[in-house]
Amino acid sequence: MNKNGNLAKAILKDIGGKKNIDTVFHCATRLRFTLKTLAAVDEDALKSTEGVLGTKRIGSSNSFQVIIGPNVGLVYDEFTKLAGLENRDEDENEVEQIETKKSLNIKTILSNILNYIMNSMAPTIPVLIGVSIWKTVGVLFGPSMLNVISVKSDFYVMCNFLFSALFYFLPIFIGYTAAKQMKVDPVWGMFLGSLIIVPEFVALVGKAKTFSIFGIPAPVSNYSQQFLPVLIGVWILKYVLKILNKHIPAIVSSLFVPIITVAVMVVIMFVVCAPIGALIGNIFAKIFIYLGSAPAPIRIISMSILAGLIPLMILFGVHVAIYVAALAAGTAVGYEAFFFPCMVVASFALYGMSFGAIFKFKKTKGVATGAFISGFFAGITEPSLYGVTLKSKSSIAVALISSAIGGLLAGIFGLKCSLLASVSVLSLVPFFTVNTTTNIIMGIVSAAVSFLTAALGVMFVAKYDKNTI
Repeated sequence: MNKNGNLAKAILKDIGGKKNIDTVFHCATRLRFTLKTLAAVDEDALKSTEGVLGTKRIGSSNSFQVIIGPNVGLVYDEFTKLAGLENRDEDENEVEQIETKKSLNIKTILSNILNYIMNSMAPTIPVLIGVSIWKTVGVLFGPSMLNVISVKSDFYVMCNFLFSALFYFLPIFIGYTAAKQMKVDPVWGMFLGSLIIVPEFVALVGKAKTFSIFGIPAPVSNYSQQFLPVLIGVWILKYVLKILNKHIPAIVSSLFVPIITVAVMVVIMFVVCAPIGALIGNIFAKIFIYLGSAPAPIRIISMSILAGLIPLMILFGVHVAIYVAALAAGTAVGYEAFFFPCMVVASFALYGMSFGAIFKFKKTKGVATGAFISGFFAGITEPSLYGVTLKSKSSIAVALISSAIGGLLAGIFGLKCSLLASVSVLSLVPFFTVNTTTNIIMGIVSAAVSFLTAALGVMFVAKYDKNTI
């Protein structure tokens, strides 16, 4: 058995075996479980397993995460084979049974909402990175910067429509991924996404204030870059389908369930979900736009505090909700000037932590090296966070201070970031390619200062136990 297979075998044993698993999937760095009971988990054994960077319990629910790093996909493949889960596809009844086992409290509800949003957005991130970089290339060589190509050139036009291909049709993409999360046929989710951007409706923007849906007035607006309406709509759709399938006789359900579902959901989407989702998105957008362009004292202080807290936000997973809000704020203009710059400098502070640890650690130098490579070149922060930063209180302090210093500089320079999702040295220039070369230079300077401050802090300030150094 290979290295990933051995790791998967150890994890399966220490989480209580196959019988203790309700669901399992993975994100960029973690195996994410819903377990029958956390009492069966040997957390100490997991933490001491080579290849496991850490573990995390989510609120008071039975959600449990094993942090692995960039090779999590390979471990997941081995894990599902060993556990006999490769062909497992939980039906709706099974999911409902799992959900009813969880205690309904504020922490569980918030955790479920965050997981739903994160897991619906995550599959779009690789595409987001790709199209954002190509749009950035167009801006970099276009007339507003290097002026190598004109706005009418095929290459410049192509770079723009690659970006638009994702963001204009974002409701459809999110409809698909959200439906998979809610165990609904993804075609229904895609239908809800396409419904609010159908050309006949978009053509009414500027011509009419309302549009009648079965006699109910619905506001006319362009929802082409909105994803919150679809997230809300798919959640409602699940229960609409559940109610209809329960009460309509099976002999005629194949005809009447789709007819009634379309009628109900067109009203819900245009009258409820689209206006509410757009309103929430606009509120967040105004807040982030204000903070990014506020008077210098407010902007500098708020960005210093935010950047300093980001390592802790990543630790507790709350950065996802803020990322979604920042994305909503930036989609309309193509850049964001508050959270994303802070995320960049804080990420490079974490990479600096692992870089400094390469020179300081002796017994765990391999962990530090792997954390640095996966972060600096692949944009994955968890290995640096769990493998280096969380090893001591003084190390945590170094990370927070280094991040805050980067946030201070980002606020002073008024940095703007394009809508990339993964922060690495390869994406650093594209990230800051917004309007001016000064933004690029100052962005690189801010990230470099965070990186070097953290590296030097690890080498000369942070204290670690003898098992680490």
